[in-house]
Amino acid sequence: MRVLLVNDDGGPNDLASPYVKYLVEAIEKHTNWDLKIVVPISQKSWIGKAHFAGRDVTVKYIYSSIEHPEDNSYHGPFGLPQEKLRANKALKEWCLVDDGTPATCADIGINHIMGRDNVDLVLSGPNVGRNSTSLYALSSGTIGGAMEGCSHGKKAIALSFAYEKRFDTDPEILKQAALISVKTVEQLYSSWADGVDLYTINIPLISDLKFGKTRIFRTPMLRNRWKKSLFSESSRKLEDSDSRHLDIVDESVSAGQLYKWSPDFELVHRDVAASTEFTDGKAISQGYVSVTALKTAFAQVDKENTGEIHLE
Repeated sequence: MRVLLVNDDGGPNDLASPYVKYLVEAIEKHTNWDLKIVVPISQKSWIGKAHFAGRDVTVKYIYSSIEHPEDNSYHGPFGLPQEKLRANKALKEWCLVDDGTPATCADIGINHIMGRDNVDLVLSGPNVGRNSTSLYALSSGTIGGAMEGCSHGKKAIALSFAYEKRFDTDPEILKQAALISVKTVEQLYSSWADGVDLYTINIPLISDLKFGKTRIFRTPMLRNRWKKSLFSESSRKLEDSDSRHLDIVDESVSAGQLYKWSPDFELVHRDVAASTEFTDGKAISQGYVSVTALKTAFAQVDKENTGEIHLE
């Protein structure tokens, strides 16, 4: 199977992207996939399926050890592929897209790095954090990368590792999560259901996570909504530090009122706890892996989409 791996957290990084090398190691160790990696050069979370319209992108190359997923060091970046490093079987080549979103990475990977006829599956992730419930899914760069793959006619799977109170980097837990990921992806791909464009998988990083023991369920996605703004208004205004010394202040270039990024992340947990249906969020909260089948289209209200509109 020819697989393009993209994500929204970027290349190997102890803080922003500590999970991805565990997945790469599991793929190299437990499969015979032909794997190519194309990821953003820096974290691009909460960006959905966006592209930066009008911006050109560049691709750089790094090479990192396969057998040491806890080691996020690498050789590079280089402006061009390095044949000597590429030939080293202990290293894996990563393509880093400068100023690229997850969707951009999927496009570049499909159409330029691998070639349209050489991609069987776009695998996006693993995200640092859950992408369960519609609030997270609709903003997810991880799911956005998978959706872009579907937009180019490819099967796609989005993968997320759901930590609880902190970024869990326990190597044994992450190795189990990566193994479960690979085995679940293989099964989904081999028995792909009609009408499905992409699957999204959420794996809880719990202490007793174990392949063959942790249960996996197909679940619907919990549909929830924000109850308040994702931003809070600050009493402080951002002002030009030099304005007090000017005889004339141009208000048109004032930095203005400050609104701080402060989403109520606990809202999602409260919504899950309050729901009675066994959804993706509920499965994760109970220590199970959730798998949700999706289509890459806005849901239509069919009865409202026929007939002419007459204005008075």
